[in-house]
Amino acid sequence: MNDDERKRLQNYMYCKSTDSHAVNTIKYEWILDFMDEKYEKGKYRDFIVNFLLLHYCCRNADVDCLILTEDDFVGCDDEKENYLIIRNDGKIEWHRCNYKTNKTLTALTYVIDDERFIFSVKELHKQSCFLFENGEERIDRRSIGRVVANATYQTLGQALYFEIVKKHFKNDADMLYQLSQTRPVCLRSVVY
Repeated sequence: MNDDERKRLQNYMYCKSTDSHAVNTIKYEWILDFMDEKYEKGKYRDFIVNFLLLHYCCRNADVDCLILTEDDFVGCDDEKENYLIIRNDGKIEWHRCNYKTNKTLTALTYVIDDERFIFSVKELHKQSCFLFENGEERIDRRSIGRVVANATYQTLGQALYFEIVKKHFKNDADMLYQLSQTRPVCLRSVVY
């Protein structure tokens, strides 16, 4: 093994031990409190990211959304985009077309009626049609992972959020099944 390979292996082992430590020490409730704090401070983008990661255990690319009203969405169904649609009845509809397993599944749609989530999406829509934007333009999609991680508790990111949520609900078969549907992954991947 050469020096570069040794360094990569050491870095990998360090990251794995750090991840394991985070999953075993960070409590789900702490992340909920962190999410609530984001809302209270008016950091709506961070609140939305945390809400989607905690409630749907989605991946980074899944939260890269366009924010549109229901009227604006008509005829705007691009299969390479994800949408947060402000429906005429006041709820938010989340269309996930661009996600990891979209080649084998169809678009996933969820109706979200959480009042704080609705308010947050509406507030962001007043500023931009992009959930992630840099000034007036959409953020480069290659940066989404970093932006999502920066919005999460202790910059844990989506993968560790998923592990923490799995651990929290490990004895709730219905919730684990729901997580397998919203991520979407094989139920075996959620349970083990």
